Amino acid sequence: MMPPVKTVLDSPAAESDHDPDAPMTNDQAVHLRSLCEATGEEFDTALTEAQAHARILELEAQKHDQPDARKEG
Repeated sequence: MMPPVKTVLDSPAAESDHDPDAPMTNDQAVHLRSLCEATGEEFDTALTEAQAHARILELEAQKHDQPDARKEG
């Protein structure tokens, strides 16, 4: 008879449910601020993790669509 398999969690965060209202992480804030500066958009410090994730994706797409100023002229 085989012993039962026990799941091992690698991080304490994996033990708890994700809070959809958690503020954005420091890494998200740094990346988002950089994208806002590159695209001329306003940086909102009050975003949740989910909102920041969506905004990052939006600004990355916007940045990708902008012509690169270094290629011009």
